[in-house]
Amino acid sequence: MIRVRLRHFRRRVVLRDSLRSMARENRSVDGNPDDDPSDCSLEKKTMNPGRPDFVERNRIALLCIALAVILVGVLWPGNQPSLNGLRWRAPGPGLDFTSTAQALSRTPVLSLTGEMTIEVSLVPGFVAGVGNQEILSFVDEESVRPLLLGQFPRGFMLRGRADNPKGDPRLDRYLSASKLGLADAQGPSHLAVTVDTSGSVLHVNGRKSPLVLEETVAWKGEPFGGKLMLGSSNTGWQVWTGGMLAIAIYDRVLSQEELLEHSANPDLVRKKSFANDESLLALYLLEEGKGVQAHSEIANSPILEFPDRMTQPTRSTYLSVYPIHPGDPRWKQFDIASNVIGFMPLGFIVAWKKRRSSISLALAMGFAFSLTIELIQPLIPGRDSSIVDLATNSTGALLGAVTAWLVVKGLKAFR
Repeated sequence: MIRVRLRHFRRRVVLRDSLRSMARENRSVDGNPDDDPSDCSLEKKTMNPGRPDFVERNRIALLCIALAVILVGVLWPGNQPSLNGLRWRAPGPGLDFTSTAQALSRTPVLSLTGEMTIEVSLVPGFVAGVGNQEILSFVDEESVRPLLLGQFPRGFMLRGRADNPKGDPRLDRYLSASKLGLADAQGPSHLAVTVDTSGSVLHVNGRKSPLVLEETVAWKGEPFGGKLMLGSSNTGWQVWTGGMLAIAIYDRVLSQEELLEHSANPDLVRKKSFANDESLLALYLLEEGKGVQAHSEIANSPILEFPDRMTQPTRSTYLSVYPIHPGDPRWKQFDIASNVIGFMPLGFIVAWKKRRSSISLALAMGFAFSLTIELIQPLIPGRDSSIVDLATNSTGALLGAVTAWLVVKGLKAFR
């Protein structure tokens, strides 16, 4: 009996020594000769799926870092508006509108008759720039642009429909310059927009054009107009480049003969007797030649001021539907991509190794945090609030959460 037990004991010792020898050989190959083969705690720790990983152990800290980075990125003061490059023509009279230039009346110009005519004498031979450019517009508290006259590389545009108070560009009316039939090779030198309750019509060099905008926001007996803005718009700085020699505004619709006469005789507008027209609301001859103001020849008419920087007096500041800065399409793409990518870490951290329901939690957190930011941004110089940003930020949080869930699922399947 004792011999049998000794024999079993020797076999166990031999088996143990063999296992230790094999373990030493394996460790020598792996480069870990100092590890104890009987100590499997390291292996158990690394293979234990219940042990929290780095993200789980530091979830709160990582969330705070992600939120701090987002706050710094989106609430840091943006670029200040560009300096106003408006300058007096030399020799005068007139104003030169450069790539960023703007003039704005101190108070509104209003017609109480439901009719209006706006005449602009231009420096001949100007070249249209890239994209839509806004020559003049009215700004009031009720509508972003009750009336806007603009230019694009191939012609002109009008905006100001009664059913388009927010200035949706899809409802603009456009006219190609080829359809104007201009005999003058230098192009248009006189533009006029007549407004009544039936609509707005563009006249070029004294002649009525096919560009007609129906249902303008003009009503008989109600005030029409607003602050006069020259060279840009209220919601975006799509600036116009060219030169203006004079601006006249009436509270009636000028006849075809009057418009032809004013276009054929540019100096007529400078005669002092012309300023005696009782229908004139404002007449800017632009003869000052210096300073940051232009005065009207008509008593009680508002002064045109040249702000130091480009301004948007009554633009929508909270969760705007339409783009604040239309600009370069590549910038739009970059803005959307950065809004999505910037919120992905937030969703990833929230949903990492959590249940599928955490995806909804990440989306809700991203939406709530983005909404808070969008409500704060208009208070910060150079920042804008947009529904597009709210949507893209929420999408980024959702994509981050889905990515985390898919990665965890893939790791489990791999193991």
